[in-house]
Amino acid sequence: MFEAIEDGSSNAYGTSCLARTRIPDVGDVILQVRFPEGVETPRYGTLFDADATCAATSETSSAYYWRQGAVGEAQLSKVVFRERNDLLGMLMGVRNRAIDAITRVAGEGAAVLAALVCGWREGLDASSVYDAFKATGLAHIVAVSGAHLSIVSAFAACALRLLRIPRALATALQIGLILSYLVLTAVPPSAVRAACMTCAGMMSFAARRRPAALNALCVCMIVCIAVSPRTALSVSFALSALSTLGIVIFSRLFTAWIAHIPLPLPQSACEALSLTGASSVMATPLSAALFAQLPLIAPLANVVVAPLFPLVCTFGLVATLGSVVFPPAAPLLISTAAAATGAFVQMVQALAGVPYASIPFTLPLSGALAFTVVVAAALWMCWPKPRLRTAIGAGVMLVCLSLSLVVLVPRLTANEIIMLDVGQGDAFIIRSEGATVLIDTGNKEQLLRKALARHGIVRLDAVIITHGDDDHKGALTSLRGVVKVDRVLLASDALSCSCDACDDLRDDACTLVSESHVEGLKVGDTLEVGVFALEVVWPHQFSDEGGNADSLCLGVQADVDADGQGDWSALFVGDAERDQLTELVQSGAIGAVDIYKVGHHGSKNALDEQLAAALSPRIALVSVGAHNRYGHPAPATTEALEAAGATILRTDTAGDVSCKMEADRIVVETLR
Repeated sequence: MFEAIEDGSSNAYGTSCLARTRIPDVGDVILQVRFPEGVETPRYGTLFDADATCAATSETSSAYYWRQGAVGEAQLSKVVFRERNDLLGMLMGVRNRAIDAITRVAGEGAAVLAALVCGWREGLDASSVYDAFKATGLAHIVAVSGAHLSIVSAFAACALRLLRIPRALATALQIGLILSYLVLTAVPPSAVRAACMTCAGMMSFAARRRPAALNALCVCMIVCIAVSPRTALSVSFALSALSTLGIVIFSRLFTAWIAHIPLPLPQSACEALSLTGASSVMATPLSAALFAQLPLIAPLANVVVAPLFPLVCTFGLVATLGSVVFPPAAPLLISTAAAATGAFVQMVQALAGVPYASIPFTLPLSGALAFTVVVAAALWMCWPKPRLRTAIGAGVMLVCLSLSLVVLVPRLTANEIIMLDVGQGDAFIIRSEGATVLIDTGNKEQLLRKALARHGIVRLDAVIITHGDDDHKGALTSLRGVVKVDRVLLASDALSCSCDACDDLRDDACTLVSESHVEGLKVGDTLEVGVFALEVVWPHQFSDEGGNADSLCLGVQADVDADGQGDWSALFVGDAERDQLTELVQSGAIGAVDIYKVGHHGSKNALDEQLAAALSPRIALVSVGAHNRYGHPAPATTEALEAAGATILRTDTAGDVSCKMEADRIVVETLR
C-alpha cells in the first residue's frame, strides 16, 4: 500500500507524486512513483494499492530526489485507490470536495483560488500565471504560509470571543483549527513553520511569559527538522524561515526609515513596505540564487496588494467553506470568488508587465548566504538612522546602475554568438552593437534565466523559435516580466498550422508578447542584428506538421569590418537533420560555414560524412544535457564532424560557449 505525502503533478511525461510505502525487512521509505496513463492525479493523503517496479534514481535526478527524501523511483501498474476512514481521511474528504468545487470553474482566477485556499497547484502550475507572481516578488501569496494562517487564526479568534469561550479552551480550539487547516492545505513546509510559531505564541500565556518571536522561530525550526529531516532541504521552508527572521530582527528599523519618507503614505502601505524590506534583507539573496531572477518591482507590488490580499483570501475561504457546507450554492459562491480572484490576478499581471519588473540574476548559493550574513551583520551593528540625503544618494546610485545595465552594457559587448547551457535543449544568443536576439529557449526556466544573467541580458529585440518542440520553446513564457522582449518570430506556416505543438507555440508567444508582436518568417526574409545578417533558408512550406523537418533554419553572415562582405558565416538548423540539410546543400542555399549549430543535438540522423564535408565547419556547437537518455550526441555524428576538421564544443562539457567575431579571427570562450 502507498500513501501520497504530497499532491501529485501531471505533465508531458505523465503523472507522478511522492509516496510512502513499507518494504519488508527495510521499513517505511519514500519513493517517487509514476502512474500509468489515464490515472487521475493523486492528492495529499490518498491511499492506493499498485504493482510497482522499483529502481534506483538516475544520475540526472538523484540530487532532486535526495532533497525530497526519496530513496528511489517506481513505475506503477494496476493502481487501485482505497478509501480511508480515519480522521485524516475526513479532513481529506473536505479538502477534496473543496478542490472539486473550485476546479469545476474554468479560468486563471479559479486556479489561483485553489492554490490560495487549498494549496492545490495543478491548475496554477499548468498556466503562466505563476510566472507573473514570481516576477513581481509575490510568489509567497500563492504558497500557503503565515499570511494565510493569520487570516484563519483571526477569524477563529473573533468567533471564539463572540462566544465568550474561556481563554484556555479557545487557545486549544484555535490550535486544533490551525492544525486542521494545515492538513487541508497538504501540509506545506512554509505553513508548518508559521503554524509552529503561531501555536508557540498562543501557548506563551500558559507559561506566563511574553511571546518571544526569535525564540519561537528557533524552536519551530528545530521541531520541524526533528520531526521531518527532509524539511531541512526544503526551499520553501528556508525562505519562509529567513523571511520571518528578517521581520523579527529588522522590522523596527525599516518602520523607522519609512516613517521619514516625505510622502503621505497610508498605514497599510507603510506596514507592507517595512515587512517587505525587512524580509527581503534575509530572503532575497537566497531566492535570487535559487530562482535566477531579481524582482525589482517587489516593494511596489507588495504595497499595491497588501490591502487586497486579506480581502481576496478571506472571501475565498468563506466561499469555499460555504460550497462544502451547502453544495447547491457552490457554483454561485465559487464563481463569484473566482471572479474576484481573477481581478486580483489581472492586477498582478499588469505589474509583471512593467518593463524590467524583474531581471535575470545569478549568484552562487554560498555567495548568497555570505552576502546575507554580511548585510544583516552590518545593519545590526550600525542600525543606521534615516537621513533624506542618504536615501536620495542611494536612489540616484540605483537609477544610474539600472540605466547602465539596460543602455550602456549591451553596447559594450562584442559581436558574438553564444551557446547557452540550458541542459537538454537549445538556446543561442546573437548580439552586436546593442541588438540581441535569442534563438530558442530550452525548457529549463531557471537554467535559461541564469544563462541570460551570466551575460548581462535584460532585453531582447526578438526571440526566434525554430519549432514547437518543448526543448526549444518550453521556457518561452518564463521570460515574461523577467526580460523585455520586443517580438517573437516563428516560421510563417506555424502561424496557421493546426497541430497541437503549433497551437501551444502560438499561445506561448502571445502570452509573452501581444498577438500583434508575433510575426512569421519565410524563406528569403532577413533580420539585421548589428553586424549579423540572419537569412531564412528553410522551410519552404511545412511537411511535418511543425516537427523537426519543419525547423526554421537560418544562414548567418557577419560583416565585422563593415566592407559589405561577410567575414564569417554560421548555420542554425534547430532539429532539422540530414535529409533537410542535404536538400539545402544540393539547391545551393547553403555551403561551407565557419560555425554550425549541429541539428537535433547531434542525433545519429543529424548528418553524415558527405554532408559534414560539404559544410566543413570550423566550429560545431552541440547543445546537449549531461548524461541525457537519448545518447546525444551520437558517436557517428561527432566522428563525421571531426573528420571534416570541426572543433566540437558541447554544453555538457564546456558550459556556455561564446564565439566572438573579429575581423581576422573567431575568439572562443567557454564557461568551463
